[in-house]
Amino acid sequence: MKIIKIYLDKNTSTTIHGSIYGLDYVIEEEGYYTKIFLDTYNQRVEVIDYEGKDIDGLTTRLDYLAQKNNFGKVYLKAKSDDWEKFLTHGYILEGIFKHYYNGDNAYSLAKFFSKERRISEGFEKENEIIEEVAKIEPEVEFNSNLPNTYNIRPATKEDIPELIALYDRVFETYPIPLNQPLYLEKLMDSDVYFMVITNGGKIVSAASADMSKRYKNAEITDCATHPDERGNGLMSVIINALENEMKDMGIICLYSIARSLSFGMNTVFKKHNYTYTGRLINNCNIFGKFEDMNVWIKKI
Repeated sequence: MKIIKIYLDKNTSTTIHGSIYGLDYVIEEEGYYTKIFLDTYNQRVEVIDYEGKDIDGLTTRLDYLAQKNNFGKVYLKAKSDDWEKFLTHGYILEGIFKHYYNGDNAYSLAKFFSKERRISEGFEKENEIIEEVAKIEPEVEFNSNLPNTYNIRPATKEDIPELIALYDRVFETYPIPLNQPLYLEKLMDSDVYFMVITNGGKIVSAASADMSKRYKNAEITDCATHPDERGNGLMSVIINALENEMKDMGIICLYSIARSLSFGMNTVFKKHNYTYTGRLINNCNIFGKFEDMNVWIKKI
């Protein structure tokens, strides 16, 4: 059994016995408010949301949390009126989430706490991939027709065992616990909308849209297709269906972060007329190691 100690403040910590991916934590101070995720699995502090003018106080607190917990990265999406203030505190601009805050841009900033976390081992290869992807022309219309034995539909809680089997088959490791039934159930009870494609009644492809109704954006994520079904265009059909659903729900910004080493997933988003707007260095523990992630944005 794992025993993990998480430091929250100078005089506050908690000890977790058992498996844990991370801990949600809300901080309210006189000059700022922030909701963060202390991400033990991906060894980072992720700022989910923040408000206030005391950027000095906020960054000091984030530094403490990262260093005390031996995390290698702080990751946040800053607002247009204050993102430059983070730069003097050691943050660098990794990408732009266009239209993220109710149509206003968000600036993806990162601060690294080790040389190993800051330097990308695959940067040159990833450059080659994105340069090739950039040559691909977006498709004007998508053929959403599926063969007779295939069907697309929203996922339900009854699908959770099959979804777990699919994600276990596709991913060696994943940044969030998609192989845990209670976690998937929690996602489905929140603002996460899953869609699946079945073949002969069995789930062979899946993806979700993780919505922020407050800011009118949604992340296209949790994309997986069974290896035996790859090359059939199933993920494009799901993404097209998710886009239509999100538009009906009032979402105006869609985004996704795709593995920088995956030519296939980056191609899918380029064909769907998403715009490449940056790369997040050593952002996620996926396929057994930290990997860089490309940022893709689309306004709908």
